[in-house]
Amino acid sequence: MENVKIILASESPRRQQMLSWIVPEFESHPADIDETPLPGELPVPYCQRMALTKALHCASLAEENGFVIGSDTTVYINHQILGKPHNEEHAEEMLKLLNNKDHLVCTAVALACRQKGKLRIQQTVCETIVHFREMSREDILDYVASGDPMGKAGAYAIQNHEFHPVESIHGCYASVMGFPLCHVGNLFHRFGYETYPQIRSACFAGTKYQCNYIPSININTLDVPDA
Repeated sequence: MENVKIILASESPRRQQMLSWIVPEFESHPADIDETPLPGELPVPYCQRMALTKALHCASLAEENGFVIGSDTTVYINHQILGKPHNEEHAEEMLKLLNNKDHLVCTAVALACRQKGKLRIQQTVCETIVHFREMSREDILDYVASGDPMGKAGAYAIQNHEFHPVESIHGCYASVMGFPLCHVGNLFHRFGYETYPQIRSACFAGTKYQCNYIPSININTLDVPDA
């Protein structure tokens, strides 16, 4: 399958950068959807629903045999979803909650391909355990003042080496950044499209994180009648 049109249903600079590490060319389009959790919705099902909804939102842009990628990253602790901070006070509150504790980061990906009157969708999800270092109040206030927490789930970026919020992880580093590349590559492979073959090398070159994680990748398939 060559010269296919790939659409990333996101304007996230981080996801755009990471996708560019494994596919040669793609377009980005915003997925303006309601991201409010449903009453009683748990974090992982919420994350999966968001990824699928984003892919479906942009599915009309897909050409025959083309792809649309929807992805969502959800940070949560004790089943409490921590979205993007509304303001600096909210960011400070979330960072205090995560301080010197374990929390979970879930990134779900939905890859849709238009084939013969149907949208065939492959879905997967990746969870990583993240442990925050112990931070002083001054650390937190300085980081909030930098502006980096804004627009980020959980009010932090794992790749911010100056603030260095994360002490350790168990799982996929790229997933915490917002795009689990091994999982994405496997979804494409299921459709017969091969991304850059050395995904681990590409991931290391981009993240500078030596990953020893061997993912267990569960993939679900969904067929949706084409509109």
